Amino acid sequence: MKISRRITQVQLSCFLALYIGLFLNCSVFWRRLHESMDITPFFKAFALTTEVFATVLASFFVLRLFSLGGRRAWQVLSSFLVLCSVAASYYMAVMNITIGYGIIASVMTTDIDLTKEVVGWRFYLWVLLIGIPPLWFIWRNQGQDSLIRQLSTRREALRHLGVLFLVALVVWAPVRLLGNVQKHHEKGSREDLPSYGGVVTSAYLPANWLSSLGLYVWAKVDETLDHRSLINPATRNHWNVPANLNDVQVVFIIGETTRWDHMGLFGYSRNTTPKLAQEKNLAAFRGESCDTATKLSLRCMFVGKGGVMDNPQRTLLEQNVFAVLKQLGFSSDLYAMQSEMWFYSNTMADTIAWREQIGAEGHNQGKTVDDMLLVDEMVRSQLQHAQGKHLVILHTKGSHYSYVQRYPREFAIWQPECMGVNKHCSAQTLINAYDNSVRYVDSFISSVIDQVRDKNAIVFYAADHGESISDSLHLHGTPRNIAPPEQFRVPLLVWASDKFLQTPENAQRFGQLQQQAKEGVVHKHTELFDSVLGCLGITSPDGGIDASRNWCALQNTKGKSDPTL
Repeated sequence: MKISRRITQVQLSCFLALYIGLFLNCSVFWRRLHESMDITPFFKAFALTTEVFATVLASFFVLRLFSLGGRRAWQVLSSFLVLCSVAASYYMAVMNITIGYGIIASVMTTDIDLTKEVVGWRFYLWVLLIGIPPLWFIWRNQGQDSLIRQLSTRREALRHLGVLFLVALVVWAPVRLLGNVQKHHEKGSREDLPSYGGVVTSAYLPANWLSSLGLYVWAKVDETLDHRSLINPATRNHWNVPANLNDVQVVFIIGETTRWDHMGLFGYSRNTTPKLAQEKNLAAFRGESCDTATKLSLRCMFVGKGGVMDNPQRTLLEQNVFAVLKQLGFSSDLYAMQSEMWFYSNTMADTIAWREQIGAEGHNQGKTVDDMLLVDEMVRSQLQHAQGKHLVILHTKGSHYSYVQRYPREFAIWQPECMGVNKHCSAQTLINAYDNSVRYVDSFISSVIDQVRDKNAIVFYAADHGESISDSLHLHGTPRNIAPPEQFRVPLLVWASDKFLQTPENAQRFGQLQQQAKEGVVHKHTELFDSVLGCLGITSPDGGIDASRNWCALQNTKGKSDPTL
């Protein structure tokens, strides 16, 4: 006991640096060791050894920086560093998640309902067993040698700051060297590889979550300080809205985590989409998402070219397509099973209701709060707007983990299922539950279509991102520059009613869409802004719609893309 109270803060920082940088990263080291690398065994060993030292030293550097605030600040900040690193290590070790901006943004969202669904008793046990020991040392230690106390003279200050600089240099230089070696290899092989330094930063604690948290804070500060309004395409360009839209009903369904390669509609071995497969007025595309996390995809999937920055936080520059439709004379309502309020407000919808509000309605008392409640809300919205141009936006939970919570028991077709976060689940049980959720998504979309079959209506569906489901990798949110391809696989669907297709121009555009689907054309999130407007027949004589990104542009000559994306 006495020894633990007498160790110096430098010694304790060394211990914590080893604990975080080495022990908590064991799963990463193991995975990196067994990754297939096109390098010699010697170089691979050198690279991994370098990464071990860099990670430990980076942790030490951060801990010594905390000392600038004094002993109490060091204790608080070090405890925060340990707890966050321990929490992150659970998901890195158990689910093989790469902690990036998307994960941090998802954790910091107001939608705590989805966040808590991936937290169970195993997580709490992990935090208690692994997090409490270092916290005990932090708060029991009585060492007073905080860095701020040691900087009493200029010589001491220079010495200690010199040590910090040397540590930073030792962390940076080898990683930079390995990055240059990789670049040389990349040029020789003509491979397109992600930045070595970026991969290391994204792979290891605590650099992964600290850098992502820094980006998140910077994005929030930037949003707060930037008083400029978003560029408004509705006023920047001129628009022509055809008269046949005066009684049109537009429904846009935002899906969640549903992948096209798990839909029977696209040739998947299981019949996960029996109802959609029967729809004659459907154009279905293997799509490519613009990012791998909900918040990030919502920022980039509904704006035109140049409407969002290509940075990790996806800074918005322009208003989205829903705001443009509102300003072109559409009434609009939004109903959601999630709580991305920043996005909902940007749509300029007349009515916005999210999960808690919908569940609290008297007519929903006693009902399971799931996606099907959105259908009833849509029906009420359309009854209130039977005349005129009307838009309904539905944001679903779709196939979000935990999958078994996404569908009622009658849809539990494939067994055995992964029954939740507190269960040990094999890849097959995860896939069974996931496929059951996709079957429910099929039923939900079909139910939405049923409500508008006799109307002048068009329905769009786009999932926000895909999901990794395997023994070695699970969930989504991996930084997009290193994310596996399945996290970008999203279905993009367009359905039109017979009444909508009675207009010759609409029929021509939709026929073209279906031909593209037959040819296996792959469309993208980044084309939704131009395509939603274009498929409605809205035009802009001064470039408001980019024809190359408009699926419904007549004589569209988009080429085929690789369906194995």
